[in-house]
Amino acid sequence: MIGKQTKGRGFRKLLDYLESREDAKLIGGNMSGRNARELAREFKLSRQLNSDADRVVYHVSLSAAKDDKLDDEKWGEIGDRYMKEMGFDANQFVIFRHHNTDDDHIHIAASRIRMDTGLLVHDSWDYVRSEKVLRQIEQDYELVQVQGSREKLNRTPSTGQIRRIRREQEEYSSGKRDTPPERIIKEQIQQTIDNASVDNPQMPLFIMRLQVDGISIRTGFTRNGKSKGISYEKDGQAFSGTQLGAAYTFPGLQKHRGVDYQSQRDDGRINELLLNPVTSLPEYPPQQEVILAQTPTNPQFTPPPEDESKRRVLQYYLTQQRGITNFLVQPLQRQGLAYIDQQENVVFIKRGLDGEKSGALVWDTARLDNHCTEYPENSDRSQGWFHFKLGGEAEDKIERVYLCSSPIDALTMAEIDRNGHKGQPLVRTMYMAVDDPDNLPFELLRNINRIGVAFNNDDRGNEAAQVVKSMLPQAKRIAPKGLSWNEILIKQQQQQQDELEQKQRSRGFSR
Repeated sequence: MIGKQTKGRGFRKLLDYLESREDAKLIGGNMSGRNARELAREFKLSRQLNSDADRVVYHVSLSAAKDDKLDDEKWGEIGDRYMKEMGFDANQFVIFRHHNTDDDHIHIAASRIRMDTGLLVHDSWDYVRSEKVLRQIEQDYELVQVQGSREKLNRTPSTGQIRRIRREQEEYSSGKRDTPPERIIKEQIQQTIDNASVDNPQMPLFIMRLQVDGISIRTGFTRNGKSKGISYEKDGQAFSGTQLGAAYTFPGLQKHRGVDYQSQRDDGRINELLLNPVTSLPEYPPQQEVILAQTPTNPQFTPPPEDESKRRVLQYYLTQQRGITNFLVQPLQRQGLAYIDQQENVVFIKRGLDGEKSGALVWDTARLDNHCTEYPENSDRSQGWFHFKLGGEAEDKIERVYLCSSPIDALTMAEIDRNGHKGQPLVRTMYMAVDDPDNLPFELLRNINRIGVAFNNDDRGNEAAQVVKSMLPQAKRIAPKGLSWNEILIKQQQQQQDELEQKQRSRGFSR
């Protein structure tokens, strides 16, 4: 059985395609809709739980081998089991069967947003997990055992190499050769890589293991931090990752071999290893090496506890004292992205671009410097940001971004932007509080041409703006005339209120 996975933004086009085939048949899932229109409408329920999430559509096709005979009931069981074991145990999904004489397969369309938490299903190593799930399903249902993609990823030896091995094997068997045929260098390198990556090590440790085993590594990076590739050399013979197979390229090591690579954490150490290769591994306490590889890089985040009795207090503070309308406040409260904790501080939740909650910014209402403190203290700020989107359609790509000093200013900038467009911006716009400009979502921002750097007009804000502009030349500095954008918004609202009262007095409405 072969599985192919994709992720996208729009449900309707996918559902229209799945329904349009002459042999299409809706055979399973957990939804009540019976056609593309009804199902698309139903999928909106999960999207409303996390309106800021991107690429929420999960589409997988499962194809049976030609000798496998499956009816609708078995296909439905397999689809249900596959989704559960891939982590979609609280998600909307629907199963269509497309069946002809040459290719019997099912399509599963699902929402990546969990109905119980509103978070996205983790997709780390989902291709590797899919292979494991499918191999087990083949065994349990007594289906044809399909060669997994891991096996296919290893490039086969050339014809000349095969002939050499056969010849040496014949010589060894007849006594003309004292030793069995030696595996070709390419296979030796592949096997060494497989052994070095068996416990999902971090990239520097993986490289050290290869160096100790006599394999030299060469790799390079573009100025944007993207890998140019990786090559290996043993006994004077060099091979690029592509020559060894897709699993041995730089991204393939991460995707198919499970090597853990994080650019900010690893690049400096990798450069040191390339310049000064090691001949022995550092000594670890017992089990530490494996523990380091298996420890999750993003531990579960536990936000500060909310004081539920003060929900109206937060609404009053944001609307009456900060000038933020309920248009923005209510979705924040509904999604749990802003609340008052038990110390009476305002908590703004930070999230990754996938919508997963990863940290918090705590706003002390008594402070006057328009900045938040990090929660938990000394946490990894690169894990997420306070952000939300407005304008355009939910499925549209982001075309504009405003970077702000605080969540209050991000909300303020959204209000100012809405006022300027008399409702909502015309294109999809993200408003983001960046508490540390050195930890930007660079991969997202570098492809966006319209970026407003709206940091505070103080020394800290101006210095941060220079850092951002050095990294993103297309960004434009838009400094508030006062200390913060929120002060400007409040003054504008006060002026509007004064003008309204003046008009009322002039018409005799005022007491």
